[in-house]
Amino acid sequence: MSNGPLSPVVIERATEQLRQERETFDQAKKHESLWFVLRLVMGYSAVLLLGAVIGVAGYVLFNAEAFQDGVVLAASAALFVDVIGLLAAVWKIALNPRFDAKLNPVTRQDLSKLYGAPDASSGGD
Repeated sequence: MSNGPLSPVVIERATEQLRQERETFDQAKKHESLWFVLRLVMGYSAVLLLGAVIGVAGYVLFNAEAFQDGVVLAASAALFVDVIGLLAAVWKIALNPRFDAKLNPVTRQDLSKLYGAPDASSGGD
């Protein structure tokens, strides 16, 4: 399958391709790491925010006689809507099992092309 020794151009192209593939993989790894941190922060924030909404709305609902009817109605609506909204947001961003990206090797070098075989797909680059 070998058509001769490796030329400096072929070696340089393979080296550049490997460098670009390494950068692509490192960027995907960093991106996945940042998404993990975001999902983790959002999960913890949602728990704290949900606790705060439940606490305030619960206080208003349990002490309804001390508040106007509009405030009690707003507290009950906020409790219902915020709990549903937070749960939906946490599921969509933080807990969605299909959300995780899978890191895969990105190296696609065909070794037969390293030995000077003509590449019909490149169109004579």
